[in-house]
Order: sequence, then structure tokens, then C-alpha cells
Amino acid sequence: MSIVLLSAGHYPAAPGACFEGYCEHEEATQWVSEIAFRYGEGIKVVPTGVLQKKVSYINEQVEQHNAVFVLEVHFNYATKNVNGTPEPVGRGCETLYYPGSEPGKRAAEIIQGRMAELFPPSRGVKEGYYRMNPANGPDFLLARTKCPAVIVEPEFMHHKDKIQAQRMEGCIALAQALKTIRGELDA
Repeated sequence: MSIVLLSAGHYPAAPGACFEGYCEHEEATQWVSEIAFRYGEGIKVVPTGVLQKKVSYINEQVEQHNAVFVLEVHFNYATKNVNGTPEPVGRGCETLYYPGSEPGKRAAEIIQGRMAELFPPSRGVKEGYYRMNPANGPDFLLARTKCPAVIVEPEFMHHKDKIQAQRMEGCIALAQALKTIRGELDA
């Protein structure tokens, strides 16, 4: 029997994007726990830690436990300069996959389709380059896992109230999307 893996972006010592004390890793960890609960049997949470160790763990799960897919949860953050002061900007969701991966792209489309309804506007399905620049090469997690992987970014951190208010719905939607993806990968 195959399994799906879930990972929270970043880790406590490097919590990712933060806005007014509200940090990406802490929120992503809550999402991962809720998705795992909603999904039930056949899902495993990747231990928190540095990215290289996460990828090693994922690849062990692929080889030893038939892991067929990885979802990592992140949240976006962007600013623009307004009168010399950085102001948060941006809204909506996006899903990233390994450039050129058809299974990754299909999985990203399934996930984005579910999340775009809850966190509009849809920022789309995108090839996942490091810092979104093809010159930098693909994102490490997407490039180094031995099974298809995607990164979902449901919303921008400065929309804390919306993220928290729609956490349950978002996690249910992602659990359902993961079941669809696993079914397609197992077929």
C-alpha cells in the first residue's frame, strides 16, 4: 500500500516568513497536523528539520514504505516600498511543482483547483524554481525527492485572519486533493 507524505515548510530555528510575530512554520505545522487528521490512514508527516534532512527522510520513505507523493505547506510573503517603508502586498494561492514533471504538474493542478476556491485569486500552477528564478535552478525539495512533490502556498502571511478563519476548510480541501492524487498515482 502506498503512502503520501506531508511536510511543514521551514523549521523553528528558521521559521520562514513572519508578519507581526506570526510565522510561516508555525502555521504550516498546524495545517499539516489538520490535513493528516482529515486524511486518515495512509499519510505520514515528515519530521521538522533542515531541508536536506527532510529530503533524506522523504527518500527513505519512498524506498522503504512506497511513498508516492509529497506535499509541503508554505505561506507567501512579499513587500513593496511605499514612501521608503516596506508594506506587505499580495494575496491568493499558488502551487509549485518540479519543472517538466508531468505527475507533479497534474498534482499541482488538482491542489490549486481546490485551493483557488478558498483563497482567491488563483496565482496559478507554476514550475518551482528557487526564488522563482529559472537561473537559480529548481527548488531543492522539488528537485531532490524521489517521488513527485509540490509546494502549496495558500495565502500571504499578512492575511493572518483569513488563513486562520479558513484553515479547517483549506485542510479538508487539501486532504481530499491528496486522496485524488494518490488514487491517480496508484492507478
